[in-house]
Amino acid sequence: MISFPNDVTYHPDRILTPLKRTGPKGKGEFKKISWEQAISEVASKLQSIIDERGGEAILPYSFGGNQGKVQSRAISNRFFAHIGASQLERTICGSAAVAGVLATNGQTTGVLPEDIVHSKFIVLWGTNPILSNQHLWPFIQKAKSKGAKIVTVDPFLSKTSEEADWHIQPNPGTDTALALGLMHVILKKNLQDQEYIDNYTLGIKELKEHVQKYDPKTVAGITGLTEETIIEFASAYAQSSPSLIRVLIGMEHQVNGASAFRAVAMLPALTGAWRNFGGGLMHMTYELFGKALNWESINLPEALANPKTRSINMIELGKALNNIELNPSIEALFVYNSNPAVTTPNQNLVRKGLERDDLLTVVSEHFLTDTALYADYIFPATTVLENWDILDSWGTPYLNINEPAIKPLGESKPNSELFRLLAREMGIKETYLYQSDIDIIKKTLESDHEFMKGISFESLRKTGGQKLNLPEKWMPHAEGNFKTSSGKCHFYDPSLEQSLPDFIPMEYSNEEKKQYPLHLLTIKTPKYFLNSSHANVDHIREKEGKPYLEISPKDAVKRNIADGDELNVFNQRGRVYITAKISNKVNKGVVCMPQGYWPSLLKGGSSANALTNDLLTDMGRGGAIQEAKVEVVKV
Repeated sequence: MISFPNDVTYHPDRILTPLKRTGPKGKGEFKKISWEQAISEVASKLQSIIDERGGEAILPYSFGGNQGKVQSRAISNRFFAHIGASQLERTICGSAAVAGVLATNGQTTGVLPEDIVHSKFIVLWGTNPILSNQHLWPFIQKAKSKGAKIVTVDPFLSKTSEEADWHIQPNPGTDTALALGLMHVILKKNLQDQEYIDNYTLGIKELKEHVQKYDPKTVAGITGLTEETIIEFASAYAQSSPSLIRVLIGMEHQVNGASAFRAVAMLPALTGAWRNFGGGLMHMTYELFGKALNWESINLPEALANPKTRSINMIELGKALNNIELNPSIEALFVYNSNPAVTTPNQNLVRKGLERDDLLTVVSEHFLTDTALYADYIFPATTVLENWDILDSWGTPYLNINEPAIKPLGESKPNSELFRLLAREMGIKETYLYQSDIDIIKKTLESDHEFMKGISFESLRKTGGQKLNLPEKWMPHAEGNFKTSSGKCHFYDPSLEQSLPDFIPMEYSNEEKKQYPLHLLTIKTPKYFLNSSHANVDHIREKEGKPYLEISPKDAVKRNIADGDELNVFNQRGRVYITAKISNKVNKGVVCMPQGYWPSLLKGGSSANALTNDLLTDMGRGGAIQEAKVEVVKV
């Protein structure tokens, strides 16, 4: 983003000194204090909690930040492991998807992004690259210019779906059934690649038997698609070559999240799509960096490895903060690289926990976010223009270095330095807590793996980023080579709780279905926000415009709603006030609300996550955030 320096680093509202709360939690009343005072007081309070309740009474809460490994985890993870803090299961994004794909293929790295130009039939399943995967979109357009057909599978008519050749619009949360239905058609019409199946897969007999119940009529009843659409989709996919399915995380946020990815990941093996350059499944790429880099420099040292402390799932933050039976209860919350008051489901329960007077909340931030409003202490964090870091990628094979362009403004310090200062104040002597950022980066790059040939600290400083040294034609499963226990693609795995993926729908009580008849989607439709980042910047919010609830004409008529009406969207967890947009982008019975807006900047003080559920997915312990039912009335 060209305007990033002014929007973040030089923004007039940026926090540039440590702050201490002076008023009630949530009111945003603070006074400036020195780093010495802030570090001394926080370290003293943390030590008292450890002495009285044990380290597990302290919970770190963080997520991706800017993807940098030093500022997100290198020193902070060591600090919290050393003091015996509770571990955080960071599963809100990608974990269910990864669990599903791993169960089928044993690895997530399939077709590389730039190789999509060789594909002829591209299925974008639950992903909207025009907004959320922008570096991939030019390659998709290039493939299309060379004759590729672009198909989207999405319950919402996204920007990408509007540009696609074919939009398939199933009911939310029914992807598992659709994928199994495609397999039924492919096997019934004998469109599978039997030679590939015989050589490189396990469980075809069990899969054939299993998908008998997913005939087109049954799947049409589940997904809301026509039988003809299901048959045509299956036939077109199986008979196109090279065929590619691109998934990210869109369909993981349902109770069947991992099963959906598991089933979709089976399709390229069933059709032999992996044989062809540009054919197969495209998902994550982080495993490439897992092999290439020297992670010893970033991971926990041997003395701290495999901590025995308890784990708390980040999706269940609200439950954890309000659970009086938790032993020990959470007495301190340390937030960095995250804004849970906005991004975590069951928002009102999270905020109820943040309001606790007996909870020490410490935040490292750039701005007074909705989470920082509840902080007892706020430390001013550096931006990417002011600190060192090394960045891998979840979606590309490029490695990047972040070198500071300017000195830290005001009194801001990198996260790594914050935790070094706390460790020193608490009298911790271990040297692994005092490694410098540059030293961590240099050691991380000390690798003799073939992927790192030609890449060094010096070369990255010259170029900023380099592509890993990969084979010219990356075809990981052309001849099997799956990373499962058998080395084959697993259609069937008796070692799993569910030996085959199955569609097990979310169960709602009759009363709940009657009170809240509409299925709520909360998705990344904003164009200018990055999740919740930049949602506080005035000119960006003006560009984005106010949020709208997309509602179908039939549902609008039933509720006497007109375009532009102010609405109250509510369920048992909360309510959101938002403007109506009557739209054919959603089917009858479905409404869609954008995520990322800060509650404090909206009417009523609530945003999309006030309505979402903190349920966990079938595998991977991800968040079934899209399993929310609501009702809508005019204000």
